[in-house]
Amino acid sequence: MMQDYEHALSLIKDLLKKNPGGMSVTDISNALNKNKNTIGRYLDILLISGHVDMRTYGMAKVFTLSQRVPLSAMLSYSKELIMVLDKESRIIDVNDNFLMLLGLSRKDTLGKNITYLSPPAVDVHELLETISAGFKDSENPITFEIKDKGERIFKQKCIPTVFDDGGKGVTIILEDITSHVIAQRQIKEREERFRMMAENIQDGLIIMENGKNVYVNNRISEITGYSFEELWKMNPVLIVAPEDRKKVEMVFQKSGMPPLSGSRDILVWIMRKDKKRRFVYGRSTILQSGKNTYEFFILTDITELKSKETALMESEQRFRTMAENIQDGLIIIEAGTIVFTNRRISEITGYSLEEMMQMGFSDLVSWEKIVAGDAEDTLHPTKREKIEEIIKNTRPDSPVPGEFKLSIQRKDGRKRFIHGKVTAAEQSGKVSTYITMTDITEFAEREQVLRDQIASLQQRMG
Repeated sequence: MMQDYEHALSLIKDLLKKNPGGMSVTDISNALNKNKNTIGRYLDILLISGHVDMRTYGMAKVFTLSQRVPLSAMLSYSKELIMVLDKESRIIDVNDNFLMLLGLSRKDTLGKNITYLSPPAVDVHELLETISAGFKDSENPITFEIKDKGERIFKQKCIPTVFDDGGKGVTIILEDITSHVIAQRQIKEREERFRMMAENIQDGLIIMENGKNVYVNNRISEITGYSFEELWKMNPVLIVAPEDRKKVEMVFQKSGMPPLSGSRDILVWIMRKDKKRRFVYGRSTILQSGKNTYEFFILTDITELKSKETALMESEQRFRTMAENIQDGLIIIEAGTIVFTNRRISEITGYSLEEMMQMGFSDLVSWEKIVAGDAEDTLHPTKREKIEEIIKNTRPDSPVPGEFKLSIQRKDGRKRFIHGKVTAAEQSGKVSTYITMTDITEFAEREQVLRDQIASLQQRMG
């Protein structure tokens, strides 16, 4: 009986081989002179076992011989890991790549239930869990932990299989995706590091791809007052205060869009959503990657710094206004160099501001220019310290200012009498020496006239 069955199947396959275009049940029944129902049952067996294929044309079913690749060839030449199991999960066949991963021989695996495999250096619990679950999660990757070598990750396919004897099983095909998964992890880790950095910096960040916002960090929302949803839809130029938009357009060129490469820096006022103004330092960098253009906008809120700078400038302006309007000459010296003089000192000495800036103080009032006379008892080097010594000895912690009187010769040769005071201040380790010079020429001349009169009377009385 079995021989008749196998002989009939063989006749049908030979007949289909001679008719590659296909045959219907009726065609085969007529050709073999057998009952259509019997031929139908034989074709069902061949169809289930994979020996024939069936195509439907309307109501007709056409059978062709299946073009099958021998399983042994697939196992030998495939790069994937392949294992064939029967319905009892016994290993029917396995290729060399799979055996190499497991570290087992063919003798150790064939005919054995896969759940009893104990590879010496490979953890196969994920594969066994998939099998015990009936391959319900067959789309999920499977990871093998290999001792001293780390992990290997595979994408699995489970193909229902029918053997020649009609028995059913499954073919497990594992595709190695380790490098792909690791690369994806590294990309994800880099993206996470970037996101952590971008969310924790003190600068606002906007990233645009081909003119559309693709990323904004929390800080940009804090600076501008706009929500993420609002920022997604906005052109960044729209947050610039109206009076600075032309400046931005000139930097970024037409319509506020940057050029195709390079970077730009700009200082502008922006208008927050709540109408408060903030002063920001903006930088844009353009990168071209293939067909995509990426624009990075970085905003640093320097409003407080701007306020301090403005206050400092106002303070400096007030100082200059005061210094230029006092009646005394003022010289400021730092590290032996004149760093500031007012107009009054120029009027007293006859030297221009530029000349005094180039001269040291010792050159400006050198001993060669001191006029000998009535002030000699006060100024002579053998009786009083030189002016240089007075300046040197006057420190920020000096209890009283240094003081001197002298008669100098102006640039035009005229003589002037001077009363000077020296003070010092220290800030951030830098010492500044302040010398004020009062022109007492008229007082000294009246005093000299009075002295001359007294001397004349004394002479007459003597």
